[in-house]
Amino acid sequence: MQFDNKSGIQLQQVDFFGSSASTEAPTFGFPAGRPMLRWHFNSRSIYRLGITGMARSVIFFLLVILTNLSLALLHPFSRSRLVLVAVIYGAVTLLILYMLFHPRNQWLVSNRSRVDGAGCLALTFDDGPDPVDTPKLLDLLREKGVKATFFVVGKRADQYPEIVRRAWAEGHLVANHTWSHYSLFCFLMPRRLRAEIERGTESVRRSCGVRPRLFRSPVGLRHPLLGPYLKDAGLEYISWTIRTRDTLTANSRVLARRILNKAASGDIILLHDRLPGGTDAMLEALPRVIDELRERGFEFVLAGPREDAGGTLQPAECEPAL
Repeated sequence: MQFDNKSGIQLQQVDFFGSSASTEAPTFGFPAGRPMLRWHFNSRSIYRLGITGMARSVIFFLLVILTNLSLALLHPFSRSRLVLVAVIYGAVTLLILYMLFHPRNQWLVSNRSRVDGAGCLALTFDDGPDPVDTPKLLDLLREKGVKATFFVVGKRADQYPEIVRRAWAEGHLVANHTWSHYSLFCFLMPRRLRAEIERGTESVRRSCGVRPRLFRSPVGLRHPLLGPYLKDAGLEYISWTIRTRDTLTANSRVLARRILNKAASGDIILLHDRLPGGTDAMLEALPRVIDELRERGFEFVLAGPREDAGGTLQPAECEPAL
């Protein structure tokens, strides 16, 4: 059993095929009999291999270097050498792309893509706040009695701090989605990467009075140094299990069907409260999604524990589905 000393979050050790080495969770000072969720890195961690986050970053860089060095095998040129280099270069390039772009890949950064508790689901919203659509969403969530997790962009949070404060005051969780939502996040220089994380954290702190504990990168992109930097910042990376692709559809029925056809206990659902063309489809689909999932016995919880101004963790609760 390992714990992150800065965040207090359990690092659950699991093998590469997902079998858990422990299901025990910290109680955060709450009575043992009280229903609560167990927040941990629930994924294919490779801690059993004894490879640290920085070592994995070094291995990634070596893969990139060796991939390019493999081109030297073309000399002297022959058809067989060309085939060999094409196979090596192609295979390792695909591996590198998987490490950078797959949302639940664990190599460059340990991440969690599920919540605990039978019948629990977590709604998460990225890229806000938006001065028009986020208040509409908050009204909807309040009407339905649903708590959600907002991964906010730091510079937008600084533009609209009253919206972020409202989300926090109404019981939602506010998390770090970087400072500027840079589209080429995986290619940032180390200083810029650290600044994106730290400035995003400080923006949330200014609005809510507490530092965020959760992080998600733009579009789920990875960076070779993201794991060590998040550990230094005391942040847990949160991925998702249902990508609704609400960025690509304006049809609310299609969007609702994507969620309802896939939803299962423990899912973290990715949506957006700010889009270039607006979020009308999401706002129209969400009431139906919430009602139908509740009819199936699901409850909605936060993606992680809230922390009050005194530093006390307040985990969300989810009663077992009947």
